[in-house]
Amino acid sequence: MTRPRGSIALPVALVVLIVATVLSAGLADVTRTELVVARHRRVAAAALAAADTCLARIVSVLPAGWDFLPVLAGADGVLGTPDDGTVPAPAGCTANLRPGPVGTIRPALDVAASAAGGARALRATIGRASGLGAQSLVWITDPGLLGSVTGTLALDANDPARPDAPALAGIAGPGDASVMDAWLVAMPGVASAAGTDTPLYAPAPPLPELAARMVALGAAPIVVPSAPPAPQTVTLVPGDLVLDVAGAGAGVLFVQGRLDIRANFSFSGVVVAGGGLVVASGARFDLAGSLWLGTAAGAPALDVAGAATVRHDVAALAASEALVPLPRRARALGMQDV
Repeated sequence: MTRPRGSIALPVALVVLIVATVLSAGLADVTRTELVVARHRRVAAAALAAADTCLARIVSVLPAGWDFLPVLAGADGVLGTPDDGTVPAPAGCTANLRPGPVGTIRPALDVAASAAGGARALRATIGRASGLGAQSLVWITDPGLLGSVTGTLALDANDPARPDAPALAGIAGPGDASVMDAWLVAMPGVASAAGTDTPLYAPAPPLPELAARMVALGAAPIVVPSAPPAPQTVTLVPGDLVLDVAGAGAGVLFVQGRLDIRANFSFSGVVVAGGGLVVASGARFDLAGSLWLGTAAGAPALDVAGAATVRHDVAALAASEALVPLPRRARALGMQDV
């Protein structure tokens, strides 16, 4: 006996409706799950980016130097007190520096950050960069007191003997790099060779610490100008130094006061002028290496009425480093989630 067509269609329709309802519920559940997973991924990515940015900013402002004992000891300079390892951190994150497996040479930096409702924590091993100083030709303690160049100052970051050497900035120092950019624009006597990078931020050079290390090494207190090629020496001048006789030098020359060059003078290595540099009109100063400048009592770091040249020389810097261990910037050697 044949059943009426309507009696079959109704159960089939009900089955189809039930299947469609189940499938729709399943798809809705999958969609909700995917939305939750995607939201969690976005939150985790935002938190990770915040932690990574926080870490990079903290490392960039850590003092240049040799080990990290001053930072680990905190503001009171004494290990084993509550302020140990306290480092400034941007808003939205916290940070703490503690001795690592090799003590103060490679400490561990723990960073925690929150963003978009999520949180992330990173642990990085901190060490020193391979390049000396701030990876710049000129390293200054106060870019706001760069001074004036009424003569000429040539900055050349190219080393013909080492074309593979990393690029260097012309000038580096603390604060906003735009201040140094503006100074370069305002000083038509300053010329940067092609291949010399624009100014960059760097912590101030640790001049007092370097002087103390040079004293410990028995640095000579006087400079006797000689004819090139000059012998490699480590020289620390406690006050000002006036060079009014033509000559040459090599190694590390640290004048804690003002370096006043009144006759032609060439140097290979690192010259530090803690109270600034003067190059008198008619005099010429040629430096193959790096120039580090401080300021004294608000006086400008540069007063160049003559001609000065600072060019990169990898071999000269290596020879200086062999005489005196020189400071380097901090950098993250590796990191992991914690």
